[in-house]
Amino acid sequence: MMRKERVIRAIEFGGPDRVPFNALAPGVSDVFCITYLPARDWQPDEGFVPNLHPVIYYLGDWKFKGKMPSDIYTPDVTRQDEFGCVWKSSVAKTIGEVCEFPLKSWDDLESFKLPDPYAAGRFDRFNIYRGLLSADSFVLGNIENGPWERSHFLRGLPDMLMDTVAAPEKVERLADRITDEWLVPMIGLYASHGAHGVIMTDDWGTQQSLMIRPESWRRLYKPRYARLIAAAHKHGLKFVLHSCGYIVDIIEDLIEIGLDVLQKDDIGFMGMEALAERFAGRICFMGALDLQRTLPGADAETIFKETRRLLRLFAKNDGGFIGMYYALPEAVGVSWRQQIIMHAAFLRYGKYPIK
Repeated sequence: MMRKERVIRAIEFGGPDRVPFNALAPGVSDVFCITYLPARDWQPDEGFVPNLHPVIYYLGDWKFKGKMPSDIYTPDVTRQDEFGCVWKSSVAKTIGEVCEFPLKSWDDLESFKLPDPYAAGRFDRFNIYRGLLSADSFVLGNIENGPWERSHFLRGLPDMLMDTVAAPEKVERLADRITDEWLVPMIGLYASHGAHGVIMTDDWGTQQSLMIRPESWRRLYKPRYARLIAAAHKHGLKFVLHSCGYIVDIIEDLIEIGLDVLQKDDIGFMGMEALAERFAGRICFMGALDLQRTLPGADAETIFKETRRLLRLFAKNDGGFIGMYYALPEAVGVSWRQQIIMHAAFLRYGKYPIK
């Protein structure tokens, strides 16, 4: 079975031969992830290095006018992205967090300039990499931060949390601008360059609940999510959402508006049995073993046991699960050896029918 077909069948519950796996290695992985580049003529403000996706940084696909440090993911380096957000890492080997927020006042909302999705250079290497490396894999384009993450990157998380109550009309307008002026065009661009799906990151959960009330999420963000998913489906693309934390309260909503895949790095702490009872067979999940409570410190026996349990819960309906490596395992206390053992467990226990 072709890798692309295997992934699509898993998403659509169409009976793949085995559980697909995103192994990050071209020619081996069932999923080939790819990202856009910064605009060719963009440079960060003086004194900052660019905040680049790790793939862009290590492959050198975009040129910084200054001298790049040997590692940008350290506390010694301050970075800036195309939106003007300034990033800092508190520990090594992590992407860090935004520490300076460019949209300081709602008075500047309409005049604030978002990056141009159609700027020259965004897809300079896309066709080359897709043609040479993707083989028959499912090509997944990264549109990066969703309306919520990008909003609080621009405003600051404490302000955004208060704004959802004090200035909801401003929150909606900013979400509209991010959705319609940036994310929807990016979806169309990926489609025009031969992607089969897109992935967006929007972490919504704390360890106990959503960051905002579910009712507020439904009013402020659900309609924008629906537009994004509809835009992907219009182009024939699958839509994947990465969202960490406790988000059980909105999974039903995500299914309702047509989300294809929910990517979780922390699937265990929400209660795998309860989660599977409610949602297995209704939406495809994608992830590794739980990166908070299961994989760190786990020996081979535990990894094989927990992988089998996960697949029996979520991949039993002629599809419904896609396994994957975590791209920065050192940041969460996981070794590559543990991930390779997990991959072997997926291959052993992931053949259909799941037993």
